[in-house]
Amino acid sequence: MKITIDRLRLLKVLNTVSIAIGQKSPTPAFLNFKFEMFEDCLAITGSNNDLTIRSVLPLKEGDNDIILSFDPGATLISSKYLLEIIRRLDGNWVTIEIVDDVIAKISDEKSDFKLNSMRVEDYPELDMDIEGDKVVFNADDFKKIVSQTAFAASNKEVRPVLTAINVKANGNQMEFIATDSFRLSKKVYNTEEEYNFEVNIPVKTMVEVAKLLENGMVEMIVSDRKAVFKYENTCIYSRLINGDFPKTSRMIPDSYPYVLQVSAENFISAMSRVSLLAIERENIVKVSITREELEISSKSDQIGSANEKITDFRYAGDRFDISFNVNYVIDAIRAAQSEDVILSFAGEMSAFRVTAPNDSSIIQIITPVRSYY
Repeated sequence: MKITIDRLRLLKVLNTVSIAIGQKSPTPAFLNFKFEMFEDCLAITGSNNDLTIRSVLPLKEGDNDIILSFDPGATLISSKYLLEIIRRLDGNWVTIEIVDDVIAKISDEKSDFKLNSMRVEDYPELDMDIEGDKVVFNADDFKKIVSQTAFAASNKEVRPVLTAINVKANGNQMEFIATDSFRLSKKVYNTEEEYNFEVNIPVKTMVEVAKLLENGMVEMIVSDRKAVFKYENTCIYSRLINGDFPKTSRMIPDSYPYVLQVSAENFISAMSRVSLLAIERENIVKVSITREELEISSKSDQIGSANEKITDFRYAGDRFDISFNVNYVIDAIRAAQSEDVILSFAGEMSAFRVTAPNDSSIIQIITPVRSYY
């Protein structure tokens, strides 16, 4: 195999594919890029067995050459070193040549490198089929779905299913739900076609896909074994997380006798200031509300206390006090992506809801903590 290719285009693809390659692996081949040079394109694959990314570079795009010359073939090249070499070369074009199946020569107009390579037969067989229910998203819509839900998923592997976003389709409506058992984020997305499936997609996969998207459309294809995300010349294959996702409807109260509407920016700013003295208490603040006054406070026996009042708000209900993790509430308010935010309370120790006045598609549920002052 031998190719002469646009260095910057190659670098962009390597950066994308490298996301799926771990720092360590019990399978040495998974620490490599898999190069496959065909008659009409170059395909580069990276995988850690749970996540696989395959990106294709055509010979030309319009009138612009991407690959100047080539000899077909396939090989495995160290992802760590090849990526750094391509990043640091100065030339506009780079040549990669495989010698005797075990040496990769990388060069431009000034520099020459030699890396040990592996035979492509050493790469494990991967399930690269694309089959299942296909949902097409606008890239901006997909990125918004992820930004409004992913933060609520767990980052601990104790309960693997909580490290996923639960995607449930029923008719023309899809629900994306993430929870770490202390908070929940639910996003509703309406579709033109009807679907019926439920899968648990790793939140890390969803986040990486959202990061890679620039504009245009993205296809999500789900089966009972995997989820595939396809955009432009790139496919991202992800395992699903087995297990029953929690019945999150039980976390959502039926009624809310205390309802507060307040400026998102003002509420976040006030909570951020007051929580400076709440670090040792796991960032717990207390909110006290009457029709005339909204007060946020924190207290530390070792440091001191802080409180701040907000005068511009709307409130329906009797006097009410509640304490919560300020980070959870700030995350929820930011996910609402609204100038004003509505906090609906069922009781001092009942989960409460955070919503946007003009967007019923996003609901955040947060569990309070017990007040000690």
